[in-house]
Amino acid sequence: MIKPLDTSIIFAAGFGTRMHPITKDIPKPLVRVGDKTLLDHTLELAKSGNVKYFYLNTHHLADQIERHVANKNDIKLSFETPNILDTGGGLKAISYQLNTPIIFTSNVDAIWQGSNPFNMLRKNWCDKKMDCLLLLIPLKNSIGHSKLGDFEKAKNGLIRRSKKSGLIYSGVQIIKHGITQKNKKTIFSLNETWDELIEKERLYGIVYNGNWADVGSMENLHKAEKLLE
Repeated sequence: MIKPLDTSIIFAAGFGTRMHPITKDIPKPLVRVGDKTLLDHTLELAKSGNVKYFYLNTHHLADQIERHVANKNDIKLSFETPNILDTGGGLKAISYQLNTPIIFTSNVDAIWQGSNPFNMLRKNWCDKKMDCLLLLIPLKNSIGHSKLGDFEKAKNGLIRRSKKSGLIYSGVQIIKHGITQKNKKTIFSLNETWDELIEKERLYGIVYNGNWADVGSMENLHKAEKLLE
């Protein structure tokens, strides 16, 4: 029997340097957009997408995040010390604690307008052919993203690297997390894992049908607040 897709890791360990000076004293996950913190926006979105259990990796000002979630029994913290492990290393460190082979991962610095991204991914997941399924955003539907595209998508759903396609990674995915344990490094990016899966034709993507704001800077923070109006 396949276990339900009801667990997510939320990456919350970064320094938030692009949001200085506010993130010198407040960790980025606790920066407010409207009347809620970025972390609470992310948790509420995931819960409305039928996610029940959460793991947070923390590092910068971790004590503040620990206090913020102290009364939430559905959240477990993973303290990264002395160094931040990056996304791949952070997932690998938590992977050994998980009792389900397939999970969501989510960044914490985005605001969404449209369909629930967790439900969209779950609906399109195929265990037999996929090791990872990324949710992609068309550049024209993104707010505050100044870079080029990340991936291009074939008709069969497979994706590969491309800066010309106009599709960017949203920060939310489904992944068979055990594949990160094959990387011998302690600190590494999930980009390394994705590149390996591209070679094996096991990395897939779907395109989000709504709007998305990248809350990575103070300027983008104000843009994201308008998306909530």
